[in-house]
Amino acid sequence: MKKPSRIILAALITATLATQTIAHASMSIPTRPPLAVGQGAAAPGGGSFLNSPIPATIQKISLIDSSGKTFTLASLKGKTVVIANFLTSCQEICPMTSVSMRQIGDAVAASSLKNKVKVLEISVDGARDTPARLTAYQANFQDTNWTLATGSDANLQKFWAYFGSSNTKRAFTATEKKSLPLDWQTGKVNAYDVSHTDMVIIIDPKGTWSWLDLGNPNPGKGVVPAKLKKYLSDEGLNNLAKPQEPSWDSKAVFSALSSITGVKIG
Repeated sequence: MKKPSRIILAALITATLATQTIAHASMSIPTRPPLAVGQGAAAPGGGSFLNSPIPATIQKISLIDSSGKTFTLASLKGKTVVIANFLTSCQEICPMTSVSMRQIGDAVAASSLKNKVKVLEISVDGARDTPARLTAYQANFQDTNWTLATGSDANLQKFWAYFGSSNTKRAFTATEKKSLPLDWQTGKVNAYDVSHTDMVIIIDPKGTWSWLDLGNPNPGKGVVPAKLKKYLSDEGLNNLAKPQEPSWDSKAVFSALSSITGVKIG
């Protein structure tokens, strides 16, 4: 998955903080309400604080966790929710996203807010990322302190388009396939990729979008499981060794969580 440039990311975050409708092919995405004066301000630990109530149409989108259980954002009201996007077939970025989300999940599980904060990694690739594949992917980490989720392609498109990350599927060419690593689970070359803008967001217990950060995940000293590291492309290995800027890390999420919940985490 090719990374957006710094200019594209800057444009996206500007659009995300603006009072406008995000249009996506043949689907109606609700208009975000205007941000209050002072909202969209830089958060001390990184990212930006928001104050944007999420409309019911988005909160009611059906998602599926790795156990096959259906849920919605509405069903998580009363909890603070941390969400990042990914796909299990990514060779450049997503394994590092998962390492970072594991770090966040572990910190939450060790805190007094373990029953009040939900850590979610939601796919952008509903066709391939079935609950069974999510389970196999997470087994590489030997950790279940964060939740992996998927959904239908249509639901995932609508869900992520609202947050500013439309998912674009692109078939690999025959030439590209010759140099691609074999899939960590199937042992075959994948037929396509799904590009998306990497982001991590926080939703407060009232269902308000409260924080956003964009860019490459920086897992610090976090370890990518051997099977997934072997699956990384050259670009992925470079991103692991030295994450490109802009980037986000678990410390930024901890700082935002502490500000939103009033409890120090991480």
